[in-house]
Amino acid sequence: MGMRMVSAGGRIDVAEVGDLQTALDQLPLTGGTVWLPAGVYEIDETVRCQLAEGQHLNLCGEGRATVIRYTATDGSPFLEIRGVEGSWWPDLRITIRDLSLAGNHACGDALLLQWPNDALVDACFFEGFGGTAIRVNPQATNVTIRDCWMRDCHRALHADNLHHLTFHGNQTRSLKDGQTQGEHVYIGKHCREVRIVNNHLAYGHAEGIVLDGTAQHVVANNTIEGFTCGIRAIDCRDITISSNYLHCPTGIRLEEDNRGLVVTGNIFTNNHDGGAVMIRDARGSGCHVISNNIIRQSVYNDGQYGVDLGDAQACVVQGNIFEDLSGETAVRTEHEDCEVTGNVTTSTARRAEASLHEKGCPKPPSEKSAYRSLHEYLAELETDCQRHTMAWGTICRLLAEQDYADACSDGGWWMNDPSKPQAAAWLAAGWLAVIVKRIEGRVVFARRGGTRG
Repeated sequence: MGMRMVSAGGRIDVAEVGDLQTALDQLPLTGGTVWLPAGVYEIDETVRCQLAEGQHLNLCGEGRATVIRYTATDGSPFLEIRGVEGSWWPDLRITIRDLSLAGNHACGDALLLQWPNDALVDACFFEGFGGTAIRVNPQATNVTIRDCWMRDCHRALHADNLHHLTFHGNQTRSLKDGQTQGEHVYIGKHCREVRIVNNHLAYGHAEGIVLDGTAQHVVANNTIEGFTCGIRAIDCRDITISSNYLHCPTGIRLEEDNRGLVVTGNIFTNNHDGGAVMIRDARGSGCHVISNNIIRQSVYNDGQYGVDLGDAQACVVQGNIFEDLSGETAVRTEHEDCEVTGNVTTSTARRAEASLHEKGCPKPPSEKSAYRSLHEYLAELETDCQRHTMAWGTICRLLAEQDYADACSDGGWWMNDPSKPQAAAWLAAGWLAVIVKRIEGRVVFARRGGTRG
């Protein structure tokens, strides 16, 4: 027997109806699709949709071609969708897909979901909202937010009293000359089983992620960069933080009664304020595992600190690599019941010094040498400067054309071999080339005999 249609769903074209509020008001009790064709729409007051059990909603557009500008300036939200009030797990499916929403800094949230179940927000673009791009509360269940762009919104996501959230493949970012942002992602009290995975959270003005009194979450495979703190957890339990890239002054900060967090397999870089992991005011809590992370200072020379367990108890710190730390202590703890074992602390400068085939200091290049300018540049750096990054533009000014071409194309050109005239120039100035990233166009030098890479 071939396919047969059991029932036909409703489909409402907003362009034909003339108004999004009217279209939503016309949604059949059995649900249906409300479609916004390509175009630019302006709306100046909150659009509201109250759904009954079984009244499924598919609200969709044509991606970047469907643009809705919300012009209200009274702090009100653009779109408020309410499910079955006071109900857990109702028969209700909500899909919002392929819309571009542009707000202003004086309006409220872009999308307010209350009592949703089986809700999907997919491939939407949010920009410039004075509130949160997506706010979900209360008694929300089975919500997925994926592949969305949230730019220059005060916050990207705020969730309270929610079970089963997946936040996947999204990008958040501030905007030059945009508004001052709060944390990009806030997961509040009474949230359970949240997965924050495969996102790029970038360049905000506060924290990247705040976990406030929550439990049973996975935060994995995210790039989190340019915040004051990458992840801040307050009074949480049973959380895995794994395989993230955290480039923030403080990587992870744990406050108050946190218990049973696993921090493993992450890359921490340039955490020059609170370090890779900082714990404060633990109040007797702990039982965390911090393992198999790479904690290193990269090419930016902001500084790098390690793990500070503070007053947390019964923690394990093992199998981590600490490279080019700014401080002398890789792991600090106040309690003897914390186990610190199997970690490696290393320095690019010490490794480079040890690999030199010839010890001692070569003679400076002559006045006529092609490498005299390079030598003088490094020799004139302040004596308390232990580490210096040189960009390709500077290198270009200091070298002849052919030497610059070789420096850009040949990694071996940067070996600390005093028999090579270019290496002799920087070695004679008291420096070692320790990190060479030709793709990025940066070379990191560390002072010879220094304690830090």
